[in-house]
Amino acid sequence: MSVGKLTFLVERKKSSYRFKADMTAPDSWEGDHNAQHNMEDHLSLQYMGHPIWEAWGQTVANMPGARHTDTIIPGDFHIKWDLIDRRAFKGPIHGIVGATDQDGQTISEESVETVPGKDGAPTDWARWIFGHSTRKNAPAPDGELTRHAWSAGCFIVSPGAQDDLFDLGSKAGLQSGDLIPCKLVEV
Repeated sequence: MSVGKLTFLVERKKSSYRFKADMTAPDSWEGDHNAQHNMEDHLSLQYMGHPIWEAWGQTVANMPGARHTDTIIPGDFHIKWDLIDRRAFKGPIHGIVGATDQDGQTISEESVETVPGKDGAPTDWARWIFGHSTRKNAPAPDGELTRHAWSAGCFIVSPGAQDDLFDLGSKAGLQSGDLIPCKLVEV
């Protein structure tokens, strides 16, 4: 399988933007307040236009307290294969690079915003990753899934889906740092 013939396709449902029952209500970690329409977006890795990996995911920034305008807008960008610091996440972490968020900020080759200090956030915190919903720290205990897929602009899939993707990519010859073209569309 030629790495150059691999692409990602992200199909975001427009309903994903309605992550709260009342979008005018304040953010909250309680219940499922910020988790309406969770994990409704379809992500696929394709070889020559044919899906070889598929998963449901969260691509809209729905994390309570996050900047919801950090959601990546539709368009073309890249996924940087397995060269991202894991920090508080478990499993393989891929970067989102060359994308633009709803604020108009461009995501750099390091998977961070290219404009430091946006809304007071340091650039080493405001980063965009493609990972899964198992964290090393709060709100879920170490190694447990979070109650919902919380995104601060990242693409989040289940741990099993992320592990399957990593295994498939490794068998296909993807190397740490490879850039895979990605297209995000709204459906």
